[in-house]
Amino acid sequence: MSTWIWLTLMAAVAQAFRTACQKTLSERVSVWGTTFSRYVFSLPLVWVYLYLQLHWQDSELPEISSTFLLYSLGAGLAQIAATVVIVKLFHLRNFAIGVIYSKSETVLVAVLGAIIFSQMLSWAGWISVLLGTVGLIFLNPPGQQGWRSLFSVSAAFGLGAGFLLALTTLWVRQASLSLDDDPLVASAYTLTVTVLMQTVLLGGFIWLKEPQTLGNLIQQWKLSGAVGLLSLLGSIGWFTAFSLQNPALVKTLGQVEFFFTLIISSRLFREKHSPREYYGMALILSSVILLLWLA
Repeated sequence: MSTWIWLTLMAAVAQAFRTACQKTLSERVSVWGTTFSRYVFSLPLVWVYLYLQLHWQDSELPEISSTFLLYSLGAGLAQIAATVVIVKLFHLRNFAIGVIYSKSETVLVAVLGAIIFSQMLSWAGWISVLLGTVGLIFLNPPGQQGWRSLFSVSAAFGLGAGFLLALTTLWVRQASLSLDDDPLVASAYTLTVTVLMQTVLLGGFIWLKEPQTLGNLIQQWKLSGAVGLLSLLGSIGWFTAFSLQNPALVKTLGQVEFFFTLIISSRLFREKHSPREYYGMALILSSVILLLWLA
């Protein structure tokens, strides 16, 4: 089995459990603090990972360019915004549905990849986009039927998160490719620079806006540390897989996170889902399976 497949599976599992930890943490600290935890607690481990990759590959730090820095900064800001939106989404809908909404990212990666980087979709690819859109309609509150449901608050948050995550995916890949280095080293360096930017920018914002949040995160160090560790494992998997394979294919396979999310949702948070929501989930899952066959 290809390396990128194993990396994607690792990332999907880590992300499912990280999101569960973030949901719990969001009940104890602010939205900004919950978002910040995934960066500040993973940063020391990210530096260790970069050092090990340079040692294992017998390589030096890559030469960077303005293109690399711009793509890394854009990806970092987009991911911060996406995480904030997802955490807010948890307060509107339950855990599993919130995560499923954000999976519009998969089809958006394909669409934006075609528009921005000329990676055109076939007619079957557009069918998968339609399936995903219909699935999102089914996931909206039962009182809001038809196409109008796409304009509900939950839908807006979910689609917004998906759009931001899609930008993150595409820009991370471009940042890694711009280094023109070994994929493992390039992805590790991209991850390190991006997380460093996120930690500094978001940390400065929190220090000015709500400094008490920093103390709250320290008090919740076990949960915050778990978020940081799982975030590191997920980022290593995603960033490296993006360097090895087309992002649309990586994100399509990454939908196995869906199954772990349902297990966590029902077992840990005791959440129940209506048949209508299961229909929506099935349609979205069908759309990503179709994308996988096309890739």
